[in-house]
Amino acid sequence: MFEKPEDPDESSDIPKTKVISDPSVVPVLFHKQKQIILKLLLGKEFNIMELKQETKLNPGTIKRYLDDLASKELVTLTRKVQNEYGFFLKYYRATAQSFVIHIEWPSDVL
Repeated sequence: MFEKPEDPDESSDIPKTKVISDPSVVPVLFHKQKQIILKLLLGKEFNIMELKQETKLNPGTIKRYLDDLASKELVTLTRKVQNEYGFFLKYYRATAQSFVIHIEWPSDVL
């Protein structure tokens, strides 16, 4: 289970726990580099360049991982900010403060 330290200002609108029951999400959660990104996003929002500084990963790789995490509803785009050069910076954040995996198998019990 991933957890973040308590920070009431940062997490007031983020659910405390999200239960994962979709088996297709599990491989995403256990991908080492995606775990690093998700753990960072549990604490606060980041843009791709900030994540690059923290993880030393290529921005294109980070974007691909964020898209994958977002498709599984583990992270979300929180805001867009236009910088002084006219480029929009997209900020991402985890969709919960912690994730719990709960999968029943087989799901079609007779």
